[in-house]
Amino acid sequence: MTLQSLKRYCCLTFIFFSVTSLYGIETLSSKLYDVPKAMVMYQISGGGVLSQDVNLSIEGKGKLRFKEWGKVEFREKQIEVRTTGALHYRKVRHFCEKRQEKQILDVDYHTKKILERPLPKGKKRRNITAGLEKSGQQMIANIVCDMWEGQGVKHCIYKGIPLYTEYYALGLLYREEATEVTFDINVTDISQCTMPAYPIEKFSLYMDSFKTMVKTESKKTQTSFKERLKETIEIFKKQGLDENKLSQVQRQKLLNILVKPIFEEQKKILPNLLNTLKETRVCLSRAKNTKMANICMRDIIRLKSYFNKDRRNKIDDWDKERRAILEDIDEKIVFLQSKMRCIRSAQNFTDLATCMNH
Repeated sequence: MTLQSLKRYCCLTFIFFSVTSLYGIETLSSKLYDVPKAMVMYQISGGGVLSQDVNLSIEGKGKLRFKEWGKVEFREKQIEVRTTGALHYRKVRHFCEKRQEKQILDVDYHTKKILERPLPKGKKRRNITAGLEKSGQQMIANIVCDMWEGQGVKHCIYKGIPLYTEYYALGLLYREEATEVTFDINVTDISQCTMPAYPIEKFSLYMDSFKTMVKTESKKTQTSFKERLKETIEIFKKQGLDENKLSQVQRQKLLNILVKPIFEEQKKILPNLLNTLKETRVCLSRAKNTKMANICMRDIIRLKSYFNKDRRNKIDDWDKERRAILEDIDEKIVFLQSKMRCIRSAQNFTDLATCMNH
């Protein structure tokens, strides 16, 4: 072999191995997880103090199913957000999310819309712990995972799969913890969560600063509590803010933004509740028997689902219970009427909580 031939051979060999290596890296980076398929069941919890008189609690369950190393994955969640104290609120959201190569489709069953957004760049497995520090290992769902921590964030990862996720800011917590992990699953079952024929609404989540967050908030009221909490943490990181050094005005403004969906729903529900109470009171005053009284109570029972889990309010004996029920309704009508001007003028959650505080 001549010197020229040797050089040509070495050059071709270098190119071949370079291309092979690059292809291998690309193949690896296109994998979201280090296992081809799996199903993970999650317990969801969280909450905190929203104001002196209002507490927030979050409960729910979730499921992650994926195939093709995460190229196709489905996430299902059912989450109950509840406030107690001066403001009673209850909201249950059930949704299914499908992630594909270039987009995310999030089904919102309440608004009957499919929210479509592009898959954020750089969100592959290799970046899930970017900016975090490894703090050790932990046993989650009988699997040892690596715990990574940062400002307001915790992730416990096993082969790219998040077994534990926690976000914490402004005294509010959101947590997802795996309770069961199955690797031997039937991939055909993964597609059971199908996209319904809802209209698609495209949007993106960009939050550059606290000022931008306040200005664009009107467009983002449908964002989940988890996402809103994450955005708040990102603001702290990008601006180098110390949560402990926030002024009371800044802290309250951020809290009001986080719970704006609750505020907006309550502002609609409370006047509706007052009108329904008045209509029910008139109906009950004309009820001649238990059957008629229970018919009058139907709308009140329906509205109760917005405030607590117990929707039972059946009247067993109208003759015996008439006086107590009418007095209770009268008290609620008087209370809401006295608060209605304040409720209508409330600009945020803090205002509304103050209105409803005895």
